[in-house]
Amino acid sequence: MILSEQLHRALLDYAAIEAAVSTATPDRGDEAKRALLRDRRLLAEQLGQLGPLIEQDETLATDPETQREMSHLFAAMRYALALHQADWPVVRIDEDPVAYHSSAQHVQVKSAAFWRWCRDRLGLDDAPAAPEYHRPG
Repeated sequence: MILSEQLHRALLDYAAIEAAVSTATPDRGDEAKRALLRDRRLLAEQLGQLGPLIEQDETLATDPETQREMSHLFAAMRYALALHQADWPVVRIDEDPVAYHSSAQHVQVKSAAFWRWCRDRLGLDDAPAAPEYHRPG
């Protein structure tokens, strides 16, 4: 399936921001925490743009089943991310880094499913591989 240029670009923009968030190392000091906070805001903005694009994309709408599947997987990813960020504001990460990283891994599972589906069903060859969330060394 061919995606509209607007949706394709929005997916790639989201993927780039997601990569920055997923590889963040907030346990490395205040500057790293500020960067994560900034990137989380950018991610939220991109999520806000991407959701409606999926629902309103005319090209995607030519295959309603595919559009529903994409919307469902996107919603699952967005929900997991929202729970994770609500449970782990940047100021709380230092309280329990192991639990923080465990929570992030739940988001990674939903994200990986979404991107795998995008590659398999949409032929989005430039979709990222499943992001690897930083794990404490």
